[in-house]
Amino acid sequence: MKKTWNTEDAIKLCRKLEIIAPEFGAHIALTGGRLYKDGERKDVDIMVYRIRQAPQVDKAGFFKKINELFDIDWIDDFGWCNKAKLNGLDIDFFFPDDTTGGTYGDDD
Repeated sequence: MKKTWNTEDAIKLCRKLEIIAPEFGAHIALTGGRLYKDGERKDVDIMVYRIRQAPQVDKAGFFKKINELFDIDWIDDFGWCNKAKLNGLDIDFFFPDDTTGGTYGDDD
């Protein structure tokens, strides 16, 4: 059986990420099905958005810090969307200011 996210665990992760995000010019927001729908979800969608006063989000530094703190596996990098797994649970990190990368198909 595939592991799924519940609301409590998604919020806990977002709170942990928000502690470190400002150091890299960012804030964290929970979005997607985990926020808008009931029940367990196959993934958690996390928006990593730029602090208005910061010139950009330091993605490389943010990811390096995440790697130091969590047992995370990076799956795909589409620029604006980075797919990862944390303890077997899927995460999509969205960077709305990132205009690099391509598109990905519907993987449901």
